[in-house]
Amino acid sequence: MSKSLLLPLVTIFCLNFASAEQVPWRLDSAQDRIEAIRQGDCHLRLVLPDGQTIPKESVCSLSQTRHAFNFGGSLASDWQAPKQDWYDDFKAQFANLFNYATIDFYWAVHEKEPDEWSYNTDSREKLNWAKAQGMTLRGHPLMWHEVLPDFMTDSERDTSAIEADIVHHVDRLLTSFPEIDEWDVYNEAPGIKWRSEKEGVRRWFESVGGPSEVTEKMLRMARSIHPNGRYILNHYTDLDVEYEESIEHCLSAGVDFEVIGIQTHMHTEMDSIDEDRLWKALERYGRYGKPLHLSEISILSCEPFSDWDSFNAWKDKVDAYDARGQDRPTIPSTPEWEQYQANLARDFYTLAFSHPAVESIIWWTITDLEPWRGMPAGLLDAEGKAKPAYHALDQLINHEWNTQIEVTTAQDGRAQFRGFYGSYTVTVQYEGETWTGEFDLRRGSRDVQNVALRVTPDRGWLR
Repeated sequence: MSKSLLLPLVTIFCLNFASAEQVPWRLDSAQDRIEAIRQGDCHLRLVLPDGQTIPKESVCSLSQTRHAFNFGGSLASDWQAPKQDWYDDFKAQFANLFNYATIDFYWAVHEKEPDEWSYNTDSREKLNWAKAQGMTLRGHPLMWHEVLPDFMTDSERDTSAIEADIVHHVDRLLTSFPEIDEWDVYNEAPGIKWRSEKEGVRRWFESVGGPSEVTEKMLRMARSIHPNGRYILNHYTDLDVEYEESIEHCLSAGVDFEVIGIQTHMHTEMDSIDEDRLWKALERYGRYGKPLHLSEISILSCEPFSDWDSFNAWKDKVDAYDARGQDRPTIPSTPEWEQYQANLARDFYTLAFSHPAVESIIWWTITDLEPWRGMPAGLLDAEGKAKPAYHALDQLINHEWNTQIEVTTAQDGRAQFRGFYGSYTVTVQYEGETWTGEFDLRRGSRDVQNVALRVTPDRGWLR
């Protein structure tokens, strides 16, 4: 899109925000909580192949290679990235930050007509790549009332036929994609109220009951197909009583699920999350005793909208361009708002990481190339270059919250240290050779771990 067309659109729809300066969060005791709940003590015994242990006072280098905590990103939103010549760099930057990936299963993307399912080539490539990296994969979603094929919204179809298609679809996903580790069961169930009452999917929804009854039905359906699956409830706001009622309904009905997901898309001032609101949400949903996922995070690097009317008018404009197959209008990212995004991301992640109920934090839009809603919320810009927010998260995940340490062995090849939970390698020099081994530091583990060492081949000739 030409700048001559873009700038008037921004002038019309983007209202003035007071300032691009982010007021630093207090983060009272956050660092103390992180050290208490995200780190643990580890006791090792370094064992050679012949059963002997590494001598006393040997210096060992310990390097964390993976977090136990899920730092995630979405591969379900950047549709244009695979078409770019910098796509390999995109994946490298994604893998540098994240050990968890959201994979898209939007029904209408992969099936236009009944019984003509064909999983999108780019989606399959991203799934395969993320799995090969050892990432935990989240399927998004088993069911949603958005992005549906026409036969699921048909106002004339009988609700029993619609339900049969839903059962078939859920069975297909759970059976055909065993690579997926966990699934959003019914995405944003209370949001059905925004769909037309005539649509087939809404008529089916209301024939079952409300959000609580539909969530229960979907969980029972998924369990009957894949009993040992890991299932997530997920919603677009923390401020919806119907979502809490759905959670409580399923718990009281004995219909189990594993995770509560909370989205935080901050495209408007009303949806912006401050420190008190985030902590209160984590405390409120944490009372259910389930792990929490901050499942979809969007922090803008442009001015957010200050009222719903302006925001909805902008969304309608973006949707109209999409429907005509034209380049999507996009509000530009600016240096001032990019720094705001980086500062808020750092504070948001720090507070979330310090809460004991949080298991995963997942960033949504990765790039600013034709971004969702036409608003820049990526960690990379439209050319795949890292923005300040990317560097802020890299500093946290790969430096401040990552353990790299040297320790000296005691008697019997023993070594101990305190570090962040996750996977590690140990390296030690012995009799002129380099020896390495791997181990995991897990929460609650107090036993001494025997680490089997092996000689690392000398690869100096490859340099």
